[in-house]
Amino acid sequence: MPIKKIFVCEFITGGGLCDETLPESLVKEGTLIRDALLQDLSELSYEVSTTYDVRFDAPVLCATCVAVNKNDDVWQIWQLQMQAADAVWLIAPETGDILKKLTQMAEEPKLNGLQPQGLSPQNIPAKAGYSYVKGPLVLGCGTASIEVTSNKMATYLALEAAGIPSIPTYNFEDWPKRHWIWLAKPNDGVGCSDTACFNNPDDLEDWIEDNHKQMTHVIQAFQPGEAASISCVMRHGKAQLLSCNTQHIEINNQMLSYAGGMVNGMRDYWPQFEFIANKIAQMLPSLAGYVGIDVIVDDDEIIVVEINPRLTTTYAGMRESISANPAELVINTLTNPDFVWPTLQRNLVSIDV
Repeated sequence: MPIKKIFVCEFITGGGLCDETLPESLVKEGTLIRDALLQDLSELSYEVSTTYDVRFDAPVLCATCVAVNKNDDVWQIWQLQMQAADAVWLIAPETGDILKKLTQMAEEPKLNGLQPQGLSPQNIPAKAGYSYVKGPLVLGCGTASIEVTSNKMATYLALEAAGIPSIPTYNFEDWPKRHWIWLAKPNDGVGCSDTACFNNPDDLEDWIEDNHKQMTHVIQAFQPGEAASISCVMRHGKAQLLSCNTQHIEINNQMLSYAGGMVNGMRDYWPQFEFIANKIAQMLPSLAGYVGIDVIVDDDEIIVVEINPRLTTTYAGMRESISANPAELVINTLTNPDFVWPTLQRNLVSIDV
């Protein structure tokens, strides 16, 4: 069935935190990604819908924009939007299994016809005249790959088993307390969120115990080198590169933060990054659509840090960098088995957050 209606669900700006204080850095990144995607989709003749937290202005590049107020059941709102769409594009953190839950919701079968408001398919009684059809196409990764990539320990074990260079990862109770620079990261965290750096292992241990993070955080040795990322599109165990990027990571008061980067700032590493991306695509064949891979480049060695099964902030500069519509490339890759990947430009584009 051809795609006519696409629902874009961006968690941060779309009401996922409607009852909470909004973190400024995540709001800025979420807005950048959402607006870039809406811009790209608006040029492709789709009927696009989205939701927005009423503390922000409504985005303009969509046909339908549903407001989310404090105390609204945003998950019910998202479900209804998904049921009305032919395809769903999810932009959400892996933390707390949010991306996985949204993907599972999108994959639910939907009624062939009008669905009673507020009821999911499994809650609708079996009655004559009710029939179900396959849910909307998820323009992203499958739940099997999301489960692995949402867990830093699971990601490390999968990379190690596949022979892909990565950073040894330890649970707090079994990390080798040596004199080295160490990072403590949330096992299901996104980017640099709540990631701390310590020159002394005793300080790390005190920080973990004082903040009761023994069960939430994993420990990694600090890996010297240049922070970079790979942006690609995957399908059926194969990756096509969009760009090879630099990342600016800052450390202030021991805490790491993402400070933007340069799209295609690492274009000289294209063959090496392409090799890594395809190894990861083969390792997790349910990775699909846009995937971001964070790496460290140390001389000629490329070490994988984590895999992001969703749009990353780099997407905001992608169109200008490649001189093509990245949303169109993703949709064509996922829907057209005969699609021939074009030759892309590799222009340098700065991303500031």
